[in-house]
Amino acid sequence: MFAKIVLVAAVAAIAEARFGQEGAIQATIQGLSSFGNPGQAATLAGQTPGVLLAGANACAKLSLADQIVTALGNDAAVLAAAAQLVGAEKNFNPSAQSIPTLCSDATLPATAALRGIVPLVDPSVTGAEVENANAATSLQTPFSATGLSVADVAKAQGFTNFTAQANA
Repeated sequence: MFAKIVLVAAVAAIAEARFGQEGAIQATIQGLSSFGNPGQAATLAGQTPGVLLAGANACAKLSLADQIVTALGNDAAVLAAAAQLVGAEKNFNPSAQSIPTLCSDATLPATAALRGIVPLVDPSVTGAEVENANAATSLQTPFSATGLSVADVAKAQGFTNFTAQANA
């Protein structure tokens, strides 16, 4: 009986480690309440879980990041929060899909400071170690992205195990 309890607790801890990551980004964006109109940061923060769901269009989080900058301004804190959203891992269900989706719309994100950032991907994806290292690098120093989509930038940096998804 004790072994079952330990096993269930371990599985729950692993599941928690992979899901619910959008909460940190949501809290960061909600913390921008001193920018924009009252309530705007909270409203935008409330949209983050939806754009990070496995079934969400890969371009939706890039559009939301642009909306955050448009609504809250281009202060360094706002840009850093929006960049975290661009670089965030979308939830991924390996039993429902075999590879992640990345946005193939070269116009997104439209905010220059957010271009060249590539997202994290689930560590179970083949090539994730390359993409996740690139994602960390790109948050510090974005890659060249002139005329390129996020999918194009990821491919140029050596990660190709994804499905390109157009803006819906």
